[in-house]
Amino acid sequence: MTLSRVERNDPALRHLKVSDLGVTREGSGYYWPSESAELARLGDAIGANTKLQRLIIRRANALVEMGANNAAFLEGINRNTSISYLSLSSYDLSGVMGHVVNEFVANNSILTTIVLRSCTLGLGNGGTRILNSALTSCTNLNRIGILGCNVAEDILVDVVLGIRGLHQLRMLFLQGENFGTAGCEALATLLRDPNGNLRHLHLDDSDRIDDDCAIILANALKGSSKLRNIKFSRNSTITGRGWDAFSQFLCDTSSVNATYLSNHTLKNLEVVNLPTNLSSLLELNRGTDKEQVATQKILRHHTRLDMEPFLEWDLGVLPPVVNCFDRARDGAQNEEFNVDAKKLSAIYQFAKAKPLMFVPPFNKATSKRKICEIN
Repeated sequence: MTLSRVERNDPALRHLKVSDLGVTREGSGYYWPSESAELARLGDAIGANTKLQRLIIRRANALVEMGANNAAFLEGINRNTSISYLSLSSYDLSGVMGHVVNEFVANNSILTTIVLRSCTLGLGNGGTRILNSALTSCTNLNRIGILGCNVAEDILVDVVLGIRGLHQLRMLFLQGENFGTAGCEALATLLRDPNGNLRHLHLDDSDRIDDDCAIILANALKGSSKLRNIKFSRNSTITGRGWDAFSQFLCDTSSVNATYLSNHTLKNLEVVNLPTNLSSLLELNRGTDKEQVATQKILRHHTRLDMEPFLEWDLGVLPPVVNCFDRARDGAQNEEFNVDAKKLSAIYQFAKAKPLMFVPPFNKATSKRKICEIN
């Protein structure tokens, strides 16, 4: 039934899963060819279809056993012009099939998502160069996932460096991969790119990410205002030294100005046993008013705010300063940030530095009249 729907170009069939296990939902269907001829037929149908948007192929290694028609199946897919989401599982992409898949990626101008799950990515004989060329040609990619492929770190580095020009990329998933210091150095180039738009970085299940890796990523993020989420949930090798680097870029307490210029956009660090101080800073960063977020960090981490830089503007700057404290009170718990005490301290610093400006001007005529009235 699903195969005939693909051949009929059924507009209601938008998601297709090539799998022997699946549940048909609205807008989706699954199909598993029972013989080689059906596999080639399916490829032809997908190639001619203009309504499919998502294609997920599970247990692709079983399709390879169907022989030459597996190549015919992939060549049929290469003719499709509507698929924007491609997910492959258990496929050997180190040989001829890798070249065919890369050709599809390179020639598909509307592809936005590619996910490789438990695939073989030996990518020998220039395969890494071919994959990078395919990915960089697909300028609309906003999500890339390489999950459980057990790729060597040098290959991962080449792939990451190869996608630096994908400025539409929003989500990068590298789950269970061999990411260490070299891999994080490559990721740092992505995070530092001022034209980059990466929002979500998942490095889940990579136990090689340690303090040095955390410091590399934290330092790269100091100039980034785009990334929202980082996930390395099962990484237990990051200690206080690594978390201190994240704390530093989220809230640099070396000066008020440094705190103001800290990162206020990273919202989530998904990891087991995240330190309490980091959880608190990330909670602040979830606020939508980033000026307010910066103000709250300043009030929390600076017990005395030095007003000396503002004194040269005389009392004209005092009302905006007081207003800043009043607005900060609306967004913070007074008990935690002690806003009123810090506001009074600021006013006192102005009064101490310029006491005469707090005294009403002396009027001689008025003074003489009052003396005469007394007499």
